[in-house]
Amino acid sequence: MPSLPALSSSLVRTALAALVIAGVTLPALTSAQAASTTVAFTSATVVRWVDGDTVVTTKGTVRLVGLDTPERGRCGYAKATAWAKRWAPAGSIVRLGNPSSVTDRDKYGRLLRYVIAGSRDIQRSQIIKGAKARYDARDGYQWHPRQDSYRRTDSRRADYRCATTTGPTAGGGSYAPVGDSCPANAPIKGNESSMIYHMPGQRYYDVTVPEECFASEAAAQAAGYRAAKV
Repeated sequence: MPSLPALSSSLVRTALAALVIAGVTLPALTSAQAASTTVAFTSATVVRWVDGDTVVTTKGTVRLVGLDTPERGRCGYAKATAWAKRWAPAGSIVRLGNPSSVTDRDKYGRLLRYVIAGSRDIQRSQIIKGAKARYDARDGYQWHPRQDSYRRTDSRRADYRCATTTGPTAGGGSYAPVGDSCPANAPIKGNESSMIYHMPGQRYYDVTVPEECFASEAAAQAAGYRAAKV
């Protein structure tokens, strides 16, 4: 998504008046929110992604505004992290957007910013893939200019879906991991970030933390995985 242009207060008032005349109902905004429709951008280089909504950059560690991706060990964690690395790999240049309506840092000292890679709004792209629009005025946090856009996108998209522990999923024959391993009836480990599966006895089997488990190689291959070479 392109960055938001800087808007003067007169342009904001003109746009709002036009919407009112057209009969469009707008949510109530405080004066502080209305004044925060501009976002100051600066450039930074990606050092590494911690997960799908936290990135270490040359400007500091950034927590993406208005987004909640799954934590490590939860359904969707590997996918969200892999997408972030694909959209903005280490060494790439991103733009960090600082909305003035949002506190500069969270309680952990991370910068609160939009992250834009080229023309891609990483937050919105993550929501499309299955992450949640959260941590905004609707949750009791601070309003931000892209809040409504993210929430609309979230309402139209399904959350991440993973296998259950009771049996295989209907389409792929996969089982959910048990801790950092796989159940005895489905010992093949699937690594979603690489889309490689590891068989018991292979070199990297013991150190691989699976996101999906399979009872057969055929099931892993049907789910889009390829075999490990060693």
